[in-house]
Formats: sequence, structure tokens, C-alpha cells
Amino acid sequence: KRRNTAFARLSHYDSGISRNLRMGHDKMIMRTRIWAILAVWVLLSSCAVSPTGRTQFIIISPDAAIIESEAAYLDTVRQLDDEDKLVGDPLTVARVARITGRLVSIAVADFPASADWKWSVAIVDDAETGNAWCMAGGRMAVYTGLFDQLELTDDEFAQIMGHEISHALANHTAERMSRAMAT
Repeated sequence: KRRNTAFARLSHYDSGISRNLRMGHDKMIMRTRIWAILAVWVLLSSCAVSPTGRTQFIIISPDAAIIESEAAYLDTVRQLDDEDKLVGDPLTVARVARITGRLVSIAVADFPASADWKWSVAIVDDAETGNAWCMAGGRMAVYTGLFDQLELTDDEFAQIMGHEISHALANHTAERMSRAMAT
């Protein structure tokens, strides 16, 4: 009988451990489910549709991207100015202002929320770089290499800048920042 009693006590002890393990396991499963539900909710609430109709993953708001972009842009322009790399040639400045001004007018007409943006263009004196960009909030830059290397017509330049402006309108900066934050 003692063996049976000892076995019964051991069985009782084992069932208590099993019950505790099972309860701990159940809690772990519940926590996992809660985290999974939260993750799905974040993913679903982070989905947006760009003006092009493409689905985007955005956890950084476009307004936050604009604020960050403005700070980065002003810092970059200040640094370029200190290095005397901003173009002041009146003909180049007038050409860029005329073309981008027309594009901005169209952007604002089609996307009224962009009317509050601080649209501006920095012209960077860098004959080796054939590039242009537009950040969230309408801050743009164009490098003289674009003109020097490609000898662009006004229409060709407008096409390039229209493409760059479309990145800002489609919230691509917020999307890139969101991806970087998620990884």
C-alpha cells in the first residue's frame, strides 16, 4: 500500500506540475495571439493607397515625413551654400523657377493639400551629377550636370521635375521612412 500511496502522492504532484505548465502554456498562447492580432492591426492600419492607386505601407505620417524632410533639406541647402555650390546665375534660376512653378501650379490644382507645402528649388552646381529630387513637402533640388550633360529642352526638364514632384505627391518619402523603421 505504501507504494500505491507514494505513487498516488507522486501522481498528484505530477498533475499539479502539469496543470501549472498547461496554464503557463495557455498564457503564452494567449499572449502570442494578442501580439499577432496587434501586428495584423498595425499592418492593416498602415496600408494606404497612393494617388497612383498603389498600396503603400505607411507607419510614418506624411506630415511627419514633411517635417523631417524640411529639416534635412534646410541643412543640406545651408551646407551647399557654405560650400558655395548653389547656382545664382539669373538665367538658370529663372528657367528652373519658370518650369517648376508651372508644375507646382498643376500639382496644387490636382492635389489641394499640397498648397500648404513650402515649395522651393535649390540648384546645385555639380556638373558631374545629372540628377534631381523632390522631398516630402515640395523641397526640390536639381544638379547642373542634368543640363550640362544632357542639354535638356524645357519640356524634357519639365518631364524630369514632374516625375520628381510626383514622388512627393505620392508620399514616397513617408513610405521609405516607414519601411526603414519596420526593418
